[in-house]
Amino acid sequence: MIDLEWLRTFISIYENANLTEAAKQLNMTQPGVSKHLQALENHIGKTLFDRTTRSLKATEYGKFLYSQVNVPMHQLLKVELYSGKRSKKNRTAISIGCTSDFFNTFLVDKIYDFDMYIVTQFATEEELAEALEQEKVQLLVGVKKNERYDHIFQPMMQEELVLVCSSSIDIPEGSEKDHKKLISWLQQQVWFAYDNLQTDLLKIWEANFNDHPKVVTRYILPSYIQIVKALTKTEGVSIVPRQFCKNGLEDHDIKIPFESLETVQRSLFYAYKLKNTHSQSIEEFIKKMETAGK
Repeated sequence: MIDLEWLRTFISIYENANLTEAAKQLNMTQPGVSKHLQALENHIGKTLFDRTTRSLKATEYGKFLYSQVNVPMHQLLKVELYSGKRSKKNRTAISIGCTSDFFNTFLVDKIYDFDMYIVTQFATEEELAEALEQEKVQLLVGVKKNERYDHIFQPMMQEELVLVCSSSIDIPEGSEKDHKKLISWLQQQVWFAYDNLQTDLLKIWEANFNDHPKVVTRYILPSYIQIVKALTKTEGVSIVPRQFCKNGLEDHDIKIPFESLETVQRSLFYAYKLKNTHSQSIEEFIKKMETAGK
């Protein structure tokens, strides 16, 4: 294998046409430069320069070798310089957890401008809470409150739950004003839900009908974005936070079947452990998120 230092020395000699100038450029001794050149020539079995009293003139093979290695070597040197500069910067590091929906909607256009080392883990909120408790992540972003663990919840934003359906579904005339007819229609639909608990459906149902829904969910998809996508492919209904179905509504891929139904506001939070050794990173990330949102 060719030593990259030999190639770097060769390129410097080629560009300077002089051992002394090459040695100055590389911060080496002239004998050291000569040793690198000799080692490279011995390795490839070719003479790379014709020696004159005042300078070195590249042989035809030397010109060929330079044309092959010049650009790649300069690219490597750029990487080395860039990495060296980055390593000297005192960046904080953080491991965050969120749902893939939340990341794709709220984080993907923001965090790449943060001057931090960021590791992201995607999972369901239940799995994320477990990951935080086991310190696999240091901060959860855009999650709901849970009582399972003694975590700290810092308010982040509000989301609005809305009832949506496929745009191709026909809505019975007069059903919006007749609760019995409306409920009967809803119970006959193909339902998509985010989880088995049907928390979203329970909240909407209680807010509008003050009752427990008698609905059998056919499909459980732990992604609101995928639920919306499914509703564009097949007929069905679901409860989805507005931020995840906004584009679908604007493009008329899905629709809100009953505008008179009340929506439900819900809070999302940052979550972290009370006792942790990453307070500085957590505070910095939250501050950058708040600034990016302005």
